[in-house]
Amino acid sequence: MYQRYVISDQERGLLVRNGQLVRWLEPGRHRVFRGLSRLELRLFNRDTLQTLFTPELMAVAPSGAAVEAFVPETHLGLLRADGVPKAVLQPGRYLLWQLASKVTLDVVSLEPLRPSIPEGFWALVPTAQVQTVLVLPFERALVHVDGVLREVLSEGRAIYSTLNRKLEVMRVDLREQEVQILGQELMTRDKVTLRLNLVVKFRVTDPVKAVQSVASLRDALYSEAQMSARHFVAELSLDQLLERRSEAVAPMAEALRERAASWGAEVLKLDVKDLVLPGEMKLLLNQVIEAEKKAAAQVIMRREEVASTRSMANTAQMLERNPALLRLKELEAFKEIASAIPNLTLVMGQPDLLRSLGGLNKD
Repeated sequence: MYQRYVISDQERGLLVRNGQLVRWLEPGRHRVFRGLSRLELRLFNRDTLQTLFTPELMAVAPSGAAVEAFVPETHLGLLRADGVPKAVLQPGRYLLWQLASKVTLDVVSLEPLRPSIPEGFWALVPTAQVQTVLVLPFERALVHVDGVLREVLSEGRAIYSTLNRKLEVMRVDLREQEVQILGQELMTRDKVTLRLNLVVKFRVTDPVKAVQSVASLRDALYSEAQMSARHFVAELSLDQLLERRSEAVAPMAEALRERAASWGAEVLKLDVKDLVLPGEMKLLLNQVIEAEKKAAAQVIMRREEVASTRSMANTAQMLERNPALLRLKELEAFKEIASAIPNLTLVMGQPDLLRSLGGLNKD
């Protein structure tokens, strides 16, 4: 009336007789007297790190095979095998098995807002008990606990306990951002209606102010830029707005900067992206520009004509005072004519002919 069992090197055996744990079996062959009892063999792997504590199991375990550990309420147990994080244990009593490696348990409390849980265990903790926060280099994170601001996190990772508290994390982007104000119908001082498109570039300088001062920083900047545009454009004529557009928006940008500073933001640039005029006004302006250009061209032509006439008058006076110079100019004219005409016939009047003949008789 014997029962035989074979236990491998990777296993350990727990012998149960009539429902009660009575014996621990090491690897090897075992011959157990059964008699009229009902025997049951329970096996578990030697790599098992922990099990729930029972007095019967502790009583049959060999000396040094297991260590008792306790995790109280509102705490967590950080289980390591040979120093490597393996598991996170909830409150309770455990047996830590030392069969294949050295198993240790560190107990940490969840009552502090930032519990002392090593980063290697963060992925093992249930998300219902803790919340991890990752902050990028261009961000800041505002941590609110039960509606109260507790911390402002810079770049990096952090873990928070959610035990008996409500945690809310608000992220603020510190990079340069852009707001476009499009299609604003405005009227200038000289009653010209136009459409203005603005671009506002800004960045957050104080995350706490940016979150607490306004519900939406982008919407607030949009509305403020819109109102500033209406106010300042109404004080300018169309010519002023067209000729000195960058100078015209400078007061508007300064007013917007002062307002944004109270919200924890810095306005880097405010510029007019587009200035759209009605069709009739475009035609009228084109006509004005065309007339101005024509008038300027006529002034230049008149100026050149006067200069040319003055030069001709000066030349005529010089030739009148110097007959020899006049004769040279005539000869130059004959030369140019002769070079352009193959045959040249010279016709002279009677006085000129007599002077020529008189010269021939003398010769």
